[in-house]
Amino acid sequence: MKHNQQARRASWLLRRAHRWGRARTLRKAAEAFELVIAVMPADHPDRPACLGNLGVALWLRYERTGDPGFVDRLIEVNELLVTGVPRDHPDRVRFRSNLHTVLGSLVAAVEESGSRRELARLLPLARESAEGPVYRPVFLPLLVECLAERYKLTSGPETLTELVALERELVSLTDDGAPEAGAQLAGLGADLRTLALLRGEPETLREAVAVGRRAAALCPTGHEDRSRCLSSLGNSLHALFSYEDRSPATLREAVAVSREAVAVAPAGHPHRSASLTGLGISLRTHFEEYRDLAVLREAVQVSREAVDAAVQDVSEYATHLANLSAAAQELFKRTGDTQAITEALEAARRAVALSPEGSPHRAGRLSELGNVLHILSQGHAGATAATRDAAPVGEVGEASRESVRVAREAVAAGGSDNERGGRLSNLGVAARSLFEVTGEAEALDEAVRAARDGLAASPPGTRMRELCLLAVVRALGLRPPGPAELEEMRRCCAELAAMGAVPRTDVIAHLVLARATMAAGGSEAGAALAAYESAIARLPEIASRHLLRPDREYGLGELAGLPAEAASAALDAGQPERAILLLEHARGLLMRESTGSRRDLDAVRRADPVAADEFVRLHELLNAADRSSSDLYRHGTTSSPGDSGWIGQRKELAERWDDLLARIRRLPLLEGFLMPPAMTDLRRPARRGPIVMINASSFRCDALLLGAAEPVRVLRLDCDYAELRERALSFQWLPPGAQDARTGSRPRDEQRTLDDLAWLWDHITEPVLGALGLLRDEPGPAAPPPRLWWCPVGVAAFLPLHAAGRPAAQGQPPTSVLDHVVSSYTSTITALQPAGQPRPSPPDGDEGFLVVELSRTPGARALPGARAEARRLAELLPRPTVLSGERATRDAVLAALPRHRVAHFACHALTHPVFPALSRLLLHDHASAPLTVTELTALRVPHGELAYLSACETAKSTEALVDEAVHIAAALQLAGYRHVIATLWPIADGAAGRVADDFYTGHAPSFDLDDTARMLHRAVRGLRADAPHRPSLWAAHIHLGE
Repeated sequence: MKHNQQARRASWLLRRAHRWGRARTLRKAAEAFELVIAVMPADHPDRPACLGNLGVALWLRYERTGDPGFVDRLIEVNELLVTGVPRDHPDRVRFRSNLHTVLGSLVAAVEESGSRRELARLLPLARESAEGPVYRPVFLPLLVECLAERYKLTSGPETLTELVALERELVSLTDDGAPEAGAQLAGLGADLRTLALLRGEPETLREAVAVGRRAAALCPTGHEDRSRCLSSLGNSLHALFSYEDRSPATLREAVAVSREAVAVAPAGHPHRSASLTGLGISLRTHFEEYRDLAVLREAVQVSREAVDAAVQDVSEYATHLANLSAAAQELFKRTGDTQAITEALEAARRAVALSPEGSPHRAGRLSELGNVLHILSQGHAGATAATRDAAPVGEVGEASRESVRVAREAVAAGGSDNERGGRLSNLGVAARSLFEVTGEAEALDEAVRAARDGLAASPPGTRMRELCLLAVVRALGLRPPGPAELEEMRRCCAELAAMGAVPRTDVIAHLVLARATMAAGGSEAGAALAAYESAIARLPEIASRHLLRPDREYGLGELAGLPAEAASAALDAGQPERAILLLEHARGLLMRESTGSRRDLDAVRRADPVAADEFVRLHELLNAADRSSSDLYRHGTTSSPGDSGWIGQRKELAERWDDLLARIRRLPLLEGFLMPPAMTDLRRPARRGPIVMINASSFRCDALLLGAAEPVRVLRLDCDYAELRERALSFQWLPPGAQDARTGSRPRDEQRTLDDLAWLWDHITEPVLGALGLLRDEPGPAAPPPRLWWCPVGVAAFLPLHAAGRPAAQGQPPTSVLDHVVSSYTSTITALQPAGQPRPSPPDGDEGFLVVELSRTPGARALPGARAEARRLAELLPRPTVLSGERATRDAVLAALPRHRVAHFACHALTHPVFPALSRLLLHDHASAPLTVTELTALRVPHGELAYLSACETAKSTEALVDEAVHIAAALQLAGYRHVIATLWPIADGAAGRVADDFYTGHAPSFDLDDTARMLHRAVRGLRADAPHRPSLWAAHIHLGE
């Protein structure tokens, strides 16, 4: 009887607590039920009811306080209700209903807290509750949630296997029309994807995609789970691309589906952060495949938004941070944006801090942090070749050691086996960099060992395996290879080629193999040449019109030095013509699409006028996209140019371009349209005079002498490549001439320039002229000197070969190239018009001469000589059009250029030190509307004769892009000008006017522009005669073209 009274009192307290919501009353009710149960016999008929009420009281206390101290007793009570209540008890259904509510609440709490202890107590109760055919459909979703949480906390493969099996069962018990059907399928698809990657099962991965498609179909537009379903499908498609089919269509679909997942998850949507991260990962992979900077910027932006949108779930928040770090790292490597690397480091450190010891995600987070530290160890934020060279070795070495330490910790932390190969590869990369900085043999041994272990752990056919194969090749390439190492490198390169690796990975691997083979010497010349040829064969993919101009430039810039090395290998193999062909195939890829199209378009028009018109239209549209892409050079991480539609439109244009080229090449006699030239094509320009290619690499230095008919002659130069490179780069970083007011750099000493010119004469130009029979015994004005075209390769393009020589000394006359030949330059032989090719007639309304003069330019120092120069030209030239001051705007100049055969610029020019396509002529509105290399490259002046650039450094590019001739002078050549006069370094105002005056005076009155090179030669010699010991005044001007 006493039991009944206590039970009634406890029930009364529970009802009051329900009614009034008082915590004290609820506590008393729970305590009262505990007292009743403690003294009530186990077989008492009211015991189940008291246990049920105690469970309600404990659950209410837990719900209202969140105190985890109630959880153990709450689980105990519910376990007693599950196991101790007879099946025929009248309150059994009510108890089960309460249990479902309690379990749901506890599972949600565990998902939020990540408590392994509470989950371990909860999982057996969930299993027991889901037993039996009656209650299994009700409690199975909660059991699935418990197992999903367990896998998130432990990453145990057994848990994942059981989870997938239960999800399959749950899906089979759920009607397709049920509201939860789509979400259940999305969960199954995600876990199938994880299981597939864990086990390396392609069929399971394909099943994950199929399940994801079914989930998306069950959640139409407007459904609350559509974002989750689309995101799961997008992630599975991304995995299918990365680990299985490598199809571009799969990656495009992954990006498109992930975009829609974000679009249907507005701000505040519970799945928005996960959808954004999925999109960011797919975009980052798209960038890794195709090197599209616009896509990378978008990846960084959406990864930032994912972090901002994340609910502070520790595990998921750390995932968003890690993905942001990965994207920001790539942006820094691509652009040198210091904000990006700072953001990457901060995000990586926060992700590690949120992944404590024992977390299955800690290894991945540490690996990401190690990657950031490795990047920083390469020479700090904004690293370039120059800044890396300037960084203190000790400081960089310590940064490298930290990156190795963190990478080791990431490997030791375990984590997911399917990511182990990547972590080992990262360790190998970090150790390789430590060796490059310190020379420690132990570091290189670790790099090779880690790279090999990573390769062994990477699944076949995956992007991870590509990176591991490259890591092995690069590590082995750092020390003199033996036969076994060379064979291992060849096997890696062969596997990369067989699996269709992305062009960049394949090219770099073959480049490293080629260098190692060259270093091995002996009988390996043919093998080295084959490796270089494999690398060059894929360069057109890196320069593909599928990419914007900045991305093409970056990809080619990463491979600086490849053409010269390949030519050296061909020369070692005794194949000089092959050397020239390789130089022409591997350089000027950005120019080829313009120069080739202009020459051959008439043939296309004769064969298929419709195809010719379509070619012109597509060419203009793609050039317009390149012009609009100039923002990609300038913007930091804070902006994303264009939207997904803009990117998609450009891809469509590029695909149409590829299809059209294939169609044109099927026309009669046009199979070589826009293809690399043959040797017969290269000999035609040499009918005017010899072409001399100066090829210098770390393996050898040569002059290749090309004539119209005779065999190619090879002149081995007696010079050291390191010294040649140092002298060449000194003209870049410390040019001759007066101090440049824009940069404040110290002027180069005149004697140093004279010494360099003498060195060039002794080691390069005098031997070349002698070999060609062009050294005249008594050079002078009586006999007109012959023509010669210099085609320097790589850093040799920075050298003033045309001015090499020695000034008069001790009664001896000067002797220099200027005294023996008339020099012209060409970036490639292909850029020269074949001799005898007719020029188009000037159009009606041709106005002849255009003079653009800016003696005063907003934001730049005054050029008083420019006004005097323009006035003098107005006297010499027949009725010139003059644009000066405020009239000399970008749009006005671009409109005027096609109407004039000759354009003369007397103004400032600005050479961009990092992105030469942003180099510009400083017109009146240059701050808002710059006339850049990109703008000029897209210009069409089919009857252009002469562009005279009386401005500073207009033939200057960067070391990375010197073989692509990305500078103002080359841009005007591409526009159609037959002759371009430009400068290698800053020029003095008065000297510039003097050269221009003498040049045009020599042409008057006939203005036969065929003599352009000779007239410039005469003007330069005249200035040299007045100031022989001041080469800064007379050695800067060069002639490019015919």
